[in-house]
Amino acid sequence: MNILETLLKLLLAVALGGIIGLERETSQKPAGLRTHILICLSATMMMAFSQFMLAGKGAATSDMLRVAAAVIMGMGFIGAGTIIQAQGSVHGLTTAATLWAVTGLGLVVGAGYYAIAVVFSVLVLATLVLFRRVEETRLKKTLYRYHLKIKDSPDFLINLRKLIFHLGLKMAELNLKKERNILAIALSFAASEEKEREFHQSLYDLADILEIKID
Repeated sequence: MNILETLLKLLLAVALGGIIGLERETSQKPAGLRTHILICLSATMMMAFSQFMLAGKGAATSDMLRVAAAVIMGMGFIGAGTIIQAQGSVHGLTTAATLWAVTGLGLVVGAGYYAIAVVFSVLVLATLVLFRRVEETRLKKTLYRYHLKIKDSPDFLINLRKLIFHLGLKMAELNLKKERNILAIALSFAASEEKEREFHQSLYDLADILEIKID
């Protein structure tokens, strides 16, 4: 394997991993463009490096498979970091799955199966984009309006933004009003019943809620 071929593999890993990462970035997920590129690029480099090290040593295919298995196993720790559990609800599974997918993608590119890598990327991207639209069409969404009163907390807004980010909610309105040591918040968003229920349950982890009204 020459240097030029390795460079082409790395560039292809950046392109294919970046396409999948861009979809996650535009969906406002915890792991976005750069994370997916780095993981795909690293997996490609590890596979290419194993080919360099094993070249001319009469190594069996099983040696390269062990390298691939080690990469995938290590990926499990990063994927687990994108999964959040709160009040019995789990978030981030799709993003963790895409990180695992781009790890496999990088290994395929590193092994030199370019056509398969391109087809695999198209299938992953189609699953993320097309099936999300199917879910949005099949799952009825309702506009929810929340009116909250909480004890004023400097960390509440930061934690609220994180919750909205991880649930993938798109806010239609967000108004705040401070009354002495009470913070009044009016917000609205469109979501399925399941997403709204997850949001409602997670609110109690953020601050001392004094009052919740839902229109």
